[in-house]
Parts: sequence; structure tokens; C-alpha cells
Amino acid sequence: MTNTKIRITMAATLLGGALMLGCAKKSIIKQAEITPSAEPKIEESPKQDDDVEASLRGKDFTAFKDLAIIRFDYDRSEIRTDMTELAAQNANFLKAHPDIEVRVDGHCDQRGTTEYNLALAQRRAAAIRAYYKSLGIAGRRMATQSWGEEKPFCADESEACHSQSRRVETMVRVKETPAPALTPKGPSGDKTK
Repeated sequence: MTNTKIRITMAATLLGGALMLGCAKKSIIKQAEITPSAEPKIEESPKQDDDVEASLRGKDFTAFKDLAIIRFDYDRSEIRTDMTELAAQNANFLKAHPDIEVRVDGHCDQRGTTEYNLALAQRRAAAIRAYYKSLGIAGRRMATQSWGEEKPFCADESEACHSQSRRVETMVRVKETPAPALTPKGPSGDKTK
């Protein structure tokens, strides 16, 4: 054999041995790692209860004279700078009355498709809900509702009317308290044991 062939043979043997040793090390599994009682640890993320919206079920929501209507620009869902003070006053009212739940209703004017207006009105309602939340109102007290173009402020086909229809209204209802547990009574009116 020539020196070159010997070197190639030795290199191949060493490389093959190294691969086998490397593979052998990778296939070794510690017995403790595969015990049936070992359960994977799952980290729980902090609860986001404050992101859950209030239920829309139950009593009807109503408008309240102390809660201002927030107006929006055409085709926009960002809160106008001239409306932030009114929205802040609404939030202060809601802070002072923690016993009420809120439904933030988004509205549009009659222009645009029904689907587009429903989505735009939802974005408007969500923007006001997020603003209230940033001012300290618990998210679980508030729900959003999109009315799209279904409930216009007025029916004229003028810009003045359209600008009144592009709005968010803050509707309220008193929180429902759970009914007390009933104790069963016997035929004579006495509590049964």
C-alpha cells in the first residue's frame, strides 16, 4: 500500500469511529428522563380577565344624559383630539359609578357597504373601549357593539347629518347581582334537613 492509501484508510477509519461514537452518545437516554410519572411543566400565563368583555345578555342598556356622544371623522376610527376631553369625562363618570356595566356602541353614516360599515363601527367602539380602559375602567365592565349604518342619527343625505351619524355612544345598565341561594322547605314551611 502506498502512503496516500494508508492515510486515506486511516482517516476514513477515524472519521467512521468518531461518527459512531458521536451517534452513540446521542442515543443514550437517562432512565430518569422517561419515567411515566414525570409530567411536563407548563407555565401558566397571567390571566387576561380584564380583556374579556362584559356580557350583553340581560337587561337592556340605555343612554344616560351625563355620557357624551363621541364623534368621528369620515372613514376614520381614531379618536379626534377635540373628542378626547369628552371621552375622559365619560370615563370619570364610569369610575364614579362602578355598579354599572357599559356597552360601547359604534355607528357609521349611510355611505359604504354594510360589511365595511359594520367593521368600521366596530373599530370605533373598540377605540373608545380601549381609551376608557387606559383611563382605569375595567375591561370586564365593558362590551362593544357595532351597529354600522343601521341606526343613523338622522336621515338627511347631507354632510351635516352624516357627521352626526359617525359616532360612538356609551350605553349603561346596572350590574345584575346573583340571586341568593334558595333553601328548600318542607310541606309545613319548615326547612328540611
